[in-house]
Amino acid sequence: MARQKWGSRWAFVLAAIGSAAGLGNAWRFPYMAYSNGGGAFYIPYFIALFLAGIPILMAEFGIGQGLQSSAPKALGKISKGSEFIGWWAVLTGAIITFYYNVIMAWIFNYLYFSLGTAWKDDPKGFFFGDFLKLTDGPGQLGGLRWPIVIGLLIILVMDLFDFEEGYRISW
Repeated sequence: MARQKWGSRWAFVLAAIGSAAGLGNAWRFPYMAYSNGGGAFYIPYFIALFLAGIPILMAEFGIGQGLQSSAPKALGKISKGSEFIGWWAVLTGAIITFYYNVIMAWIFNYLYFSLGTAWKDDPKGFFFGDFLKLTDGPGQLGGLRWPIVIGLLIILVMDLFDFEEGYRISW
């Protein structure tokens, strides 16, 4: 079976940026930095980004490109017994994908609700109470939230039929 390749350079660049940046950089980090004093948090952030984040990302891409292998196989080729590190990376990516899909389902629903005024008087109460139906604790399970399930199904179908030009599903 032939290895799949990226459809275009831009698809790779956008996927790499999305993978490296993460949701926290766009969502939680700026808010926390602002609420705790502003730009002081950006100093260690950029130091870590330039000293660790970008070099490790470049090394990971270089190893994958050079050895033309998956993460577990590539690390196994570099050093016997280190294949588990590659599997750890694969597992981490899978877990991130699972919860990003749920967040995307929330976003679809938020987009729908933004067209109306259901949340106008109390946005926090609407989203946590009416929409998410949060319970008092992790020991109390709520029921299925069908709008979220439908949004998740839409995301999974979009994942399955990736809208990238030239990419086709092969079973």
